[in-house]
Amino acid sequence: MLTIGYAAPAGLNVLTSVLTDDILIRTGPDGRVESMLAKSWSVNVAGTSVLVELREDVPFHDGSLFTAADAKATLDHLRKLPGRLARNPVLGDIESIVVEGPHRIRIDLTRPSAQLLLLALGVYVEKPGPDDAGVGAGPFYIETQEPGETTLRVHKDYYLGRSDIDKVIIKTYASVRMAWAAMMRSEIDLLFDVPIEAREFVEADTSVRLFSRDTPYAYVLIFNTRRPPFDDYKLRVALSHAIDRQALIDGALGGRGSIASGVWPSHWVYGGKELTYGYDPKTADRQLSDLGFLVPPLEDPNRTSFPSRLRFTAIFGQDQAQLEPIGLRVQRQLRQIGVEMELDAKPQTEMDQQVEGTDWDAALLSLNTARSLGRLYRYWHSSGSSAVSGFTGADATLDSLRSALTKAETIRAAGAFQQILFDKAPAIFLTNLETTRAVGRQFEVLDEPGRDVIETLWRWRIANDTSGNGAGAAN
Repeated sequence: MLTIGYAAPAGLNVLTSVLTDDILIRTGPDGRVESMLAKSWSVNVAGTSVLVELREDVPFHDGSLFTAADAKATLDHLRKLPGRLARNPVLGDIESIVVEGPHRIRIDLTRPSAQLLLLALGVYVEKPGPDDAGVGAGPFYIETQEPGETTLRVHKDYYLGRSDIDKVIIKTYASVRMAWAAMMRSEIDLLFDVPIEAREFVEADTSVRLFSRDTPYAYVLIFNTRRPPFDDYKLRVALSHAIDRQALIDGALGGRGSIASGVWPSHWVYGGKELTYGYDPKTADRQLSDLGFLVPPLEDPNRTSFPSRLRFTAIFGQDQAQLEPIGLRVQRQLRQIGVEMELDAKPQTEMDQQVEGTDWDAALLSLNTARSLGRLYRYWHSSGSSAVSGFTGADATLDSLRSALTKAETIRAAGAFQQILFDKAPAIFLTNLETTRAVGRQFEVLDEPGRDVIETLWRWRIANDTSGNGAGAAN
């Protein structure tokens, strides 16, 4: 048995899906597509049709076998959901899905977007079950689900091999601190998210091991480019020079993290090339002055607050613990060049509603930097569901990326998009996010470079000596 401590109940379905379902095609750590339930695929010359060959040896939890009809039913369902289409508009390019055999489907498109469609096939496959509950084909299945606790059982006929772990219990907690306290009391074996402030103490605990990895998310200060003065990219560039990102990492993140460039740095299309602004407050000061943003004199008799050449408000979700210390440090750094950024913490739902409109200056948030290139649309194409800034400067380039047919075309379009993010600076990209899991040493963990250890949990083994502490020793 293995017990997981999870402190984000609203996202519990994501964790359970990883453990109970499998996907057609997955995106690897470097952004390349990898086979899963789909074992191979081919694209026609025009890029308007994809032929997908499916595995023939995949049993669902109810014992029935996965077929082409199940894959078609899953995709047909998803492409009818407005929310899913908004998050991944390439699914809207599907004209029809044809079953060509027991384990083969052909996906015909209305436009040449087959390369990005392959990335969009990273969807969990389920067949309809009793009471509208989907039946998955993953290494575990849900046995019981109650408030605060979900129990999973091993899928004995999992097509990749039965897990050594017979049962997984997921316990939800109101906060990461409470989950961490539960691990210290040996009530859980895996802490899903180790808080930065607790990392030092966790590392000192010899009964656990830490597993960290970079995530495709970054902290950013995004501007409302529809609203003056942030509709001028020169101002946004000037402010980008004023931020000491390494100081943010050292001060707010305990030295854990890396400087963000706006795109997933490990993605193969960028070839390791990153475009980032260095800390250069003198350049920021000069560029602001050239734009007419001058520092008022200290002796100004009309002054009622600290003299500033520019004032604006940055909103952020108060439920994300790390945003406030980052925001306070950005605030102090901008003040050094005479810019006053006021911070306004809001409940996440209220913030989301505000950025959907135009009545805001800037927002501090975590942003997906697109390990899967299809996600770029969601954030940076003006038609995307999460396009909060009103930025339109990358639309044509993203359309080129969507229709790219060859590797060379994909690299060229992705590189052009990367350059636009740097030159037009619709946001100040701060730091990349790192996530850390803590696992009791009674488990032998399979740690694959660049991949979340949760994805390999079904392949873990119980260590020879399980007589020590931890919930895993109870089985």
